[in-house]
Amino acid sequence: MKEKKLVDVDKSRSESEKEQNFDEEDTSVPFTARLMAYYRAKECKNDSSLIVDPFAERLAGDLTSYIDKHRHFAEMDYPIVRSYYIEKNLLTPWCNTHARSQIVLLGAGLDTRAYRFKPLQTNTHTVFEIDFPAVIRYKEEILQGEQPFCSLVRLSADISNLDWISHLMKSGFSTDIPTFWVLEGLVYYLEQEIVVSLLKKVAEISAENSQIFMDVCVPILAELDFGPFAKHFKWGLDIKDVPSFFISASWNVSYSFADDHDQGRDVGQKGLIFIHGVRAISV
Repeated sequence: MKEKKLVDVDKSRSESEKEQNFDEEDTSVPFTARLMAYYRAKECKNDSSLIVDPFAERLAGDLTSYIDKHRHFAEMDYPIVRSYYIEKNLLTPWCNTHARSQIVLLGAGLDTRAYRFKPLQTNTHTVFEIDFPAVIRYKEEILQGEQPFCSLVRLSADISNLDWISHLMKSGFSTDIPTFWVLEGLVYYLEQEIVVSLLKKVAEISAENSQIFMDVCVPILAELDFGPFAKHFKWGLDIKDVPSFFISASWNVSYSFADDHDQGRDVGQKGLIFIHGVRAISV
């Protein structure tokens, strides 16, 4: 049996908050997190599914009312293609080639890789999931009794406040063990200055040859005020500016548009960019 730890950074929450009823109208768990789980659950029913997540339907809950009212958001291939890319192209070789490693999911949301991603059973890995307290509590409740494939540590925190890093260090994170950082669907929701500070700090505490994944949007998407996702985007980056932006934040990166990896799915046209980086040696 693998070790699972829950580290609650927010000690001030009340007992009544712990007992919230997480129904469709509940706003304590970001709705976009449940929508991501809904897309994974729907993908499981696809005959040619890229992602199989047996826990997604439980985590999504009943979103029937929302989907009935917003049919144009009933299907979205981008998060599925993104997860497939991360798992097949990045995390599978990472798990297979590292005898011991750490995988940190920043803004983990309702991610279930610790329970379903079989390469985690190869070698010795620790997954750290970091997100808001309400998300962590909800996930703990829904997945109670399920056993992860590897050591799993959950930390509840506001990622935009870098205080979470000290809690991570106190929760078993090692600066000597190679780390793969996954910032999936995260950085465009944070202010750009915060992202730069975060990336520099993450590089600073990472062992040599640690890696990172994130996706960024182009500027025009950040200017939209539409839909459950893009209306919250705070900034974007032209693809020509990607190398200089990330080297200034202590990461050497490779990058490509998401539609270069679309698996025949509709992910839009040159609106989102996949970033894969290695910690800069000069850090």
